[in-house]
Amino acid sequence: MHERILVTGGLGFIGSALIRRMTAQGRDVLNVDLDTYAGDGRRVAEAGPGTVRTIRLDVAVPEFTQLVRSERPELIVHCAAESHVTRSEEQEDLFLHANVVGTRRVMEAATAAGAKLVIHVSTDEVYGPCTADPFSESDKLPGEGRATSAYARSKAQADDIASSFSDRIPVIVVRPSNCFGPWQHPEKAIPRWVTKALLGKRLPVWGDGRHVRDWMFLDDLCAGIEAAIERGTPGEVYNLAPGGPQWTNLEIAMLIARTAGVSEDAVFLTRYDRPMHDRRYAIDASKARSLGWRPGADLERRLAETIAWYRDHVDWWTPLVSEAERLYADSLERGAS
Repeated sequence: MHERILVTGGLGFIGSALIRRMTAQGRDVLNVDLDTYAGDGRRVAEAGPGTVRTIRLDVAVPEFTQLVRSERPELIVHCAAESHVTRSEEQEDLFLHANVVGTRRVMEAATAAGAKLVIHVSTDEVYGPCTADPFSESDKLPGEGRATSAYARSKAQADDIASSFSDRIPVIVVRPSNCFGPWQHPEKAIPRWVTKALLGKRLPVWGDGRHVRDWMFLDDLCAGIEAAIERGTPGEVYNLAPGGPQWTNLEIAMLIARTAGVSEDAVFLTRYDRPMHDRRYAIDASKARSLGWRPGADLERRLAETIAWYRDHVDWWTPLVSEAERLYADSLERGAS
């Protein structure tokens, strides 16, 4: 077991969940996070009985290398990233800095410090849209490949950078499907629909609503990362996805409406659709399952738990809604029907 653990982006949605999981096992974690709008210290405020120490720092700057060389972590889990597709449309340089330059810095720092293992957390979007059988790990093309959004292109480049260090340090890349759960910022699709339902507002679904994402509960992702840490092979890539039936965006929004106790009539399609909006993501996670990882498949139950969490934490997400909605105002005003 690794004694010295560093997590990047640990104030974010995924990184904080991983920290809560690790500290619940009594492990101490150093968290390095730039603390942008997407970060929130409350996500790890109740972590324990292990401890979490947070240093606010951009992983892409030279000071990060100095920190890593000083701390000499045995395990680094690299979660830090800009991850919102809509934001990436207008802030491509920011995404390249955070995701590409940041990943190179993390790998260089880990090499300099002699880390025993680095986990690079990626995304299924690096494969691009899927029109046939789910993608296996070897289906990613070099560089940007088939990735469409500025976010996905930056993560595709970051993947290659992480893998290129495998001859110098032990590196494992994990590529999860879209995740949901407590503490997710309301700019993302599922919490956006959930919070709108709880506020008694309409739930907008872009285009024809038939876009498909392989939704996975956050705890299952963390368990998959843990399996990769404990039983994964350095130099390998592991897809992480729940398996089972896939749901369209329209079906997910309808399910959220029903579960939240509002009429399905609250769900509506917009005439607006994101440019190059990928129709479907699908990945084969059988390789990760060979490690003994078993994600839950009960989407309805996990969504109900998530809705209940947001209902109980109105004070947390209410101040975030107005900023999140500014991202979408123009498109919805043009496209609402």
